[in-house]
Amino acid sequence: MNKFRLVGVLFLGGLAAVQVAAAERGPVTIGTGAVTGNYFATGTAICQLLNRMSQGKGQGRPCAVKSTEGSIANVKALKAGELEFAIVQSDIQFNAARGLAQFKGKRADELRAVFSIYPEPLTILARKEAAIRKVEDFRGKRVSLGSPGSGTRATMEMLLTALKVDIKDLALAAEFKPDEHGAALCAGRIDGLAYVVGSPVSNIHDAADSCGAKLVSVTGPEVDKLVVKHPYLVFATIPGGMYPSNPDPVRTFGVMAGLVSSTNVPEQVVHDLAAAVFEHFEEFKKLHPAFAHLEPIDMISHGLPVPLHDGAVRYYREKGWIRGGD
Repeated sequence: MNKFRLVGVLFLGGLAAVQVAAAERGPVTIGTGAVTGNYFATGTAICQLLNRMSQGKGQGRPCAVKSTEGSIANVKALKAGELEFAIVQSDIQFNAARGLAQFKGKRADELRAVFSIYPEPLTILARKEAAIRKVEDFRGKRVSLGSPGSGTRATMEMLLTALKVDIKDLALAAEFKPDEHGAALCAGRIDGLAYVVGSPVSNIHDAADSCGAKLVSVTGPEVDKLVVKHPYLVFATIPGGMYPSNPDPVRTFGVMAGLVSSTNVPEQVVHDLAAAVFEHFEEFKKLHPAFAHLEPIDMISHGLPVPLHDGAVRYYREKGWIRGGD
């Protein structure tokens, strides 16, 4: 056989072997949240870009999105090696990396940031007839506090403690998933719901549109103290008119959503994902309204309560966004 043809055969055979090996490892997985929420939409957008880049190079593993219970469940799955990436609230990242609150005695030292994404205001929605004007009005009411394992549930437990509202004071502490809670509200099964989410989101929009549900402000001295005390919390405003039947801006507080990974995930895998997003950033911003005002420098410098993954650092240095000593 001609030596050049032999080299070509060996090259193609080696490339095929690499592709088979990548396929055998299964897809790169991103843990998100409920299928109707922004986490799932964000994971889908990232996978779309990563898959396109991998196909263009003719190598790399496919990317798949996994719907989960949310932030806490995502961190646990990362620790167990069941996911390679996940979208996690900044407060849950903070607690996990330090072994606090839900992660007491179960510190996630391997947790690493890839980039922050968007602010997530705590969104409280109530039936018009429920007479809920503030969170303290939850007493005696039926309220969905978020599904177990979600960041929403963790944030609400922290807020209720600060406001000295015991869960036992509620007529019902429901645990509806985000794709269920809006319908339950409009059907009269609950009086209010909580959701930590980037705005806008379809299940809040649909409930406001279907039954005129009202946003509830989350303000006051205890809320101010809470935000000042915890570096991963931020004050936030849901703009007026973002949701039907809610023409006025509503003040609240929230966290940042961020994409995280683990030190157990190879540097190249994280590098490639970061490249897939930022090399096609203008397209990424068009994939969801919550991305419209994102800026790369903010995403790699703000809202990161855990260290950056080495693979992300390498890509950001290549772009000149961080210096060698940073």
